[in-house]
Amino acid sequence: MSEGYLEAIQKAFDSKLMAFGSTNSIIIALENINAPTSADKPYLAGYLLPTEVESADLYFTDRRDGVYQVDVNYAQSTGSSKSNAMNDKLNAAFSPGSDLSRDPVCVSILRVVPGPLIVENGWAKRPLSIYWVTHTERL
Repeated sequence: MSEGYLEAIQKAFDSKLMAFGSTNSIIIALENINAPTSADKPYLAGYLLPTEVESADLYFTDRRDGVYQVDVNYAQSTGSSKSNAMNDKLNAAFSPGSDLSRDPVCVSILRVVPGPLIVENGWAKRPLSIYWVTHTERL
């Protein structure tokens, strides 16, 4: 295994989000990579939020799950229509029941949940939580 499970899961989501950004002409900021500071450039920020690792069977496989959160960021005082439209596009791209693969994992998307619009520091941010699960060999 060239990379760990956690890194493979993150890269599976990050790659999909980068492709989505390219297709939809919007800037993508990944974890620990600088995001735009000017509110005149909307962007999406992706974060992996894993939960605990559980034994899935008699210690041969692990069940890993969590949330991949995408924050949709537009300038404040511009209403909610652009962020709502982007959330709909993201929901279609990361649709429940679909899978993302990156050796050695196949991540299944369980559900997609939009959050409330949060206005702060010049931005109107609407988070989108993408719930996922995968099974891996026990380390």
